[in-house]
Amino acid sequence: MGTVNILLVDDEALLREGLRSLLKTETFVRNIYEAGNAEEFKKAVETLHIDIILLDIRLGGSSGLELLSAINKKNINVKVIAVTGLEGVELVINLLKAGVQGVVFKLDGYGEILKSIRAIMDANSYFSDKIVRIIQNNASRWDNVPPVTLSNLESEMLKCIAHGLTTKAIAGEMKMTEPTAETYRIRLIKKLGVTNTAALLAYAYRNGIL
Repeated sequence: MGTVNILLVDDEALLREGLRSLLKTETFVRNIYEAGNAEEFKKAVETLHIDIILLDIRLGGSSGLELLSAINKKNINVKVIAVTGLEGVELVINLLKAGVQGVVFKLDGYGEILKSIRAIMDANSYFSDKIVRIIQNNASRWDNVPPVTLSNLESEMLKCIAHGLTTKAIAGEMKMTEPTAETYRIRLIKKLGVTNTAALLAYAYRNGIL
């Protein structure tokens, strides 16, 4: 096993510093770089030689899926491990569909991150038993899982619903008629494949949309 350059992408400096201090003791780590926002991330990817990215999928105003899309468009030969504190099934599936080589949950700790890096260096991918179970249990609906990302209008609608606004209040807030507001709410429920407003909010919190 050779050595690798690793990019830590997280908007919390304390977490980056903690992870850096742990990783720099590993003999297989050559260089460690950091990015705290989307701009720093894009600059690092364009200017540095990076082998593995540890990507927090909630980065300030940008989502990990958006950053993954930027990597894919540039056709960069880099391995990405998504690091998340969220465990929404839809989120995990969309990360896998976006091409990450591994998904690690923050609650699983540094040992799991280390295990994923070593596995990706040796075999190009790492999926824990938890991730494999998600793949197995959702294989039949894989292509039908809706995207986690929403339009600005849909996001605003979701925030209004989360704050408990009535359809009338939402219409006033978003400067639309009540029937139009209700139509958008129903479309959002159908898009995300849930059955009611409560399930819609649960989906949003589980997948980091709210």
